[in-house]
Amino acid sequence: MMGDTIFLATLCIGLLCFLVYVFLKPGKFSGKKILLIVALFLLAGAAVLPFTSFEKIDRDISRLIRNSTPKSAAEAYAVLFQKPMDNCMTAVHFRDQAIPMVDCCIWMEVNVCPAELARLIKLKNYASSLHPRSDSLNMLSPYKDRPDWWTPQVLGDTILELNIRFNTTNHQSIFFGRDSSHLYLCDQAL
Repeated sequence: MMGDTIFLATLCIGLLCFLVYVFLKPGKFSGKKILLIVALFLLAGAAVLPFTSFEKIDRDISRLIRNSTPKSAAEAYAVLFQKPMDNCMTAVHFRDQAIPMVDCCIWMEVNVCPAELARLIKLKNYASSLHPRSDSLNMLSPYKDRPDWWTPQVLGDTILELNIRFNTTNHQSIFFGRDSSHLYLCDQAL
């Protein structure tokens, strides 16, 4: 967890802000008060430091940078569903979350072979439902911020939806038609 790294960074920033304030308004604090407050910041930082090694801080920063850089469609697919079977996934369209937790979803339109779809179905405990194309307005109503190309209603007369809810704000939906080769994916993580 990054909590200890964030706490240590907050202590450092707090100490820096305090020192800048003291520098800008030197008459506000006596020398003893300044030393006491600086000592308290340093003591708190020293208490956290054993739990926050430099390697862990570096790892947390690297993970933050890696998670905030744009992914390719293949990378996003592998994160969501593990690595696909060889030559069994071709991305048609893809839109990543530019800012995770701010942008609602990862959107994908992909072509897969039937074996890859079978693997996806077994990967998680999805709930399934059938939708007639005529019901596409109701089917797509939860997906308000979808890209123009994200159109599962073109998959045929009957559309199968696989859905899994991880918690109240995170869920994943896969839409496909009877031919089992063309998928629309939405992974929502708010």
